[in-house]
Amino acid sequence: MKFKIYAQSPKDDDDRIILWYDNETNFLTKETGFVYEDPKLMAETSVNYLSVPFSKEQPLKKFKQVRTLKIQLGLSCNYSCSYCSQRFVERSDETSKKDVDGFMAKLENLEFNEKEGLNIELWGGEPLVYIKTIMPLVAALKKKFASWENKPRYGMITNGSLLTDELCDWLHDNQFSVAISHDGPAQHLRGPDPFEDPELKAVVLRFYRRMKPQNRISFNAMLNASNTSRKDIYDWFVDFTGDPEVILGEGGLIDAYDTDGLHNSLTTKAEHFAFRHKAFTDIYSTQGRIGFHGIKEKIDNFTRAVLAHKSSSVVGQKCGMDDEHTLAVDLRGNVVTCQNVSAVSTAMNGMPHLAGNIVNMDAVQVRTGTHWRNRPDCAGCPVLHLCQGACLYLEGEYWEKSCKNSYSDNVALMALSIERMTGYIPYAITADHLPLERQDIWGTFAKHEEEVEKEISIAKIVQQKTVVEDIEVFTNAKVMVA
Repeated sequence: MKFKIYAQSPKDDDDRIILWYDNETNFLTKETGFVYEDPKLMAETSVNYLSVPFSKEQPLKKFKQVRTLKIQLGLSCNYSCSYCSQRFVERSDETSKKDVDGFMAKLENLEFNEKEGLNIELWGGEPLVYIKTIMPLVAALKKKFASWENKPRYGMITNGSLLTDELCDWLHDNQFSVAISHDGPAQHLRGPDPFEDPELKAVVLRFYRRMKPQNRISFNAMLNASNTSRKDIYDWFVDFTGDPEVILGEGGLIDAYDTDGLHNSLTTKAEHFAFRHKAFTDIYSTQGRIGFHGIKEKIDNFTRAVLAHKSSSVVGQKCGMDDEHTLAVDLRGNVVTCQNVSAVSTAMNGMPHLAGNIVNMDAVQVRTGTHWRNRPDCAGCPVLHLCQGACLYLEGEYWEKSCKNSYSDNVALMALSIERMTGYIPYAITADHLPLERQDIWGTFAKHEEEVEKEISIAKIVQQKTVVEDIEVFTNAKVMVA
């Protein structure tokens, strides 16, 4: 679909150009007919993955040849954070180290290729709640792949609260890459701040300084309606670590998985315009020195994709779980939609997240997701190549709110990329089907009437506690009905 883009010089408001952008062919063209392209990138680009549409009626298949294996240990966590994607997910019965041998036996039904490589990710909940299971599991995995010279790469995301010097030694020695979830200056909006404990803070900083030279650690922060500046987050972590080259992960606006997610999303048009402006300025004014390597890579990837004319036929989902070679499993061998759900939970479209078991990969079918091609508006969206369809299993008001968040986040990144290619900053992206607030990037050329938003009630959420592997954790959340 073609879009007409109006852009102006950052040095002269009267110096303006018109561009045309086709989100299917990924051609960016001046009104004069000049095409922005890089013959070298075009020659180097090879199509090795075609995006295959899927839906409830057209389920996603998975291959037994696996390149990324996400092992869901359980959803228990010692924290209960707001806008957590797992908080309301029904939990399976806990697994333990007793399940490791059975899991390893079932793993024989999958195929792994040393040349292609293998990523193994361990997920919670809080994964370190399951450390008594993780240690024998990793030992078994290392034994399985002992003959490989190109060893599997291990990773986990943790809230950091359970780290000790001994655990840090173990993670370091077993070649883990570790991301610590923390929202910097707005951590209090998310949940408790483990860094307020001086002893734990010292442990984390020692771990960071040890892992940073090997590029094996990051702090992962999310943006929300009350935490909109990547630069403020970067500045906070520079102060925390003393490192101006601090590595930050994630960095996108939250998706809305529950009422807290809705409440912490951008609401008014004014909020969306203000966020877009801040998102652009944070990166443009600092020449990208904001620590969020993934965000900068996203801009770089879009720029390269446009200059190479990489078509929408190869655009997969944002999370990568549509890749047939990426598998999320629990220790019972159950295949699930992604690492944030369980085998007993149900998706918003009414389908079970349980897709099958690795003992019979031919029967695995994921019916919980909707590919972006099967969403009403994605194919006609100018930021498709950046957004990549947002979360594949959200529906209804949660999808709509997440879509709005994602558009505002990614249109600012698109503007940064276009400025890099052309020297001009877009201020309007026009097409008959686009809502006016999406055409007017910064809210500067049209009058926008605020819509009456559905009031989001902050429900009373109840979470009881239990004990898993000697650690007190929260059970899945329930809304108290009056």
